[in-house]
Amino acid sequence: MVITNGNEEEKGNQEKESKEESILALLGIIGTILNLIVIIFVYIYTTL
Repeated sequence: MVITNGNEEEKGNQEKESKEESILALLGIIGTILNLIVIIFVYIYTTL
């Protein structure tokens, strides 16, 4: 009895989860940068 399907599926799931996590991390960083830009523009606008 050879059990290889479980390992291959598990490896595929781990790669998929890793890719999803990296995409979510990238989106989080982009969102943080955009928020900082908005805060800076609002600060400049309100101090003029």
